[in-house]
Amino acid sequence: MRLRHIEVFHAIMRTGSLSKAAELLCVSQPAVSKILAHAERSVGIKLFNRVHGRLQPTREAELLFSETQKLQNNLDSIRDLARNLALQPEGHLRIGCLPSLGLRLIPQAVQAFRQAFPNVSLKIQTRHTEELLNALLTRDLDFAVALNPPARPGITAVELGRAAVVCVGPPGHDGPDSSAEPVALATIVEGDWISIGNTDPLGELIGNALEAQGLDGHVATIEAQTWYVARALAARGVGCVLLDELTARAGGEPVSIRPVEPAMSVGVFALWRDGGLDSQAGRAFLDVLRAPFAL
Repeated sequence: MRLRHIEVFHAIMRTGSLSKAAELLCVSQPAVSKILAHAERSVGIKLFNRVHGRLQPTREAELLFSETQKLQNNLDSIRDLARNLALQPEGHLRIGCLPSLGLRLIPQAVQAFRQAFPNVSLKIQTRHTEELLNALLTRDLDFAVALNPPARPGITAVELGRAAVVCVGPPGHDGPDSSAEPVALATIVEGDWISIGNTDPLGELIGNALEAQGLDGHVATIEAQTWYVARALAARGVGCVLLDELTARAGGEPVSIRPVEPAMSVGVFALWRDGGLDSQAGRAFLDVLRAPFAL
């Protein structure tokens, strides 16, 4: 007997009729009748006799029912598990992110995700963009988050939203009422300027903007390729630095944050191996990451 035969057989044994068995299984009565006939042919015995409009199980059917009850119980348990996994995923996710995104964006997402899906364990790693892409391809990571990642064959990249590029300086920089006033790129680079280099997507974006403004000849006072180190230096008044707003607001020492002219923004992307986001937990984490950008 096939599993579908056993399922129909048990439904008839429980309800005593083809119509009620069909209702229980959410199929048509002719379909149940056809499957029952096929089951009887496959085992070579008659399973039911019709008595006063009801199906009366034969002695063979009663013996068969007793032996297949454990299997049916296991099938029911599998259905319950599948239903619960859809509502409450279980498993393990390996998540990678840029070091700067590991200070605010990812902790917020993990907090919200754990509240909704406490049975999913997480492993979080911080790596630079190229390392994240390589780790996805080698299956060391299931999921990653980066800013303006380069296109890479075999990697799916979905933009979650955009983060403004802002000027970060010490608290009260240029006065207490200046935080809403944009600051020109020329003003930033002509003063004490902390660069984050141009070896990553954000640094490349800033470098291109400076070149377009004819400002690429200005040499930074300090180059700190680690973004949160650059932020810490700016907080202590060493100079100003251009950072994405997520990193700028990631906590640590207080800083001033001002818009930049001309305005720039960087895309925040979720990354996974092509065909690799195949779990309910992975899709749920993607939804949690999207939420702040939808506000």
